Amino acid sequence: MTDSKTGSDLAQRVLASRRGLMCGLAGLGAAGALAACGTAESPSGDADSDATTGGTSEGSTGDSGGGAALAATADVPEGGGIVVDDTVLVQPSADEFLAFSAACPHMGTTVNPPDADGTIICPNHGSEFSLEGELEQGPAETGLSPVEITVEDGQIFLA
Repeated sequence: MTDSKTGSDLAQRVLASRRGLMCGLAGLGAAGALAACGTAESPSGDADSDATTGGTSEGSTGDSGGGAALAATADVPEGGGIVVDDTVLVQPSADEFLAFSAACPHMGTTVNPPDADGTIICPNHGSEFSLEGELEQGPAETGLSPVEITVEDGQIFLA
């Protein structure tokens, strides 16, 4: 004679097994998302390298890399800056242009353009950076990663 609970138990085990599978898949997805939130490194792997090029059209090499301009120099206020795509363009002083990755080194959130005081702030956790990309306040542990640019005929290009 068969126990009627056996069929019910089997159904519950199958259901629990499917639930376990779905939870496991969800856990893998969450683990992947959390791994992406780790500390960002510079593309070159050397966050301390000074790869940023500043200057005027007289100091540029004339090589714009063949790409479209990120912005016009007139678009970048002196003592401030703008965010274009994934790049922060700043003008700390007259005719000095610098560029940094707009990804906060803490968790990769795109930083805001410099405020009225010239501070670049990450809206996610409040890390603050100077116009030179230097870390002023964490939780980020490093400054913004420099990006090479050239300035030619009033236009700013990726190098």
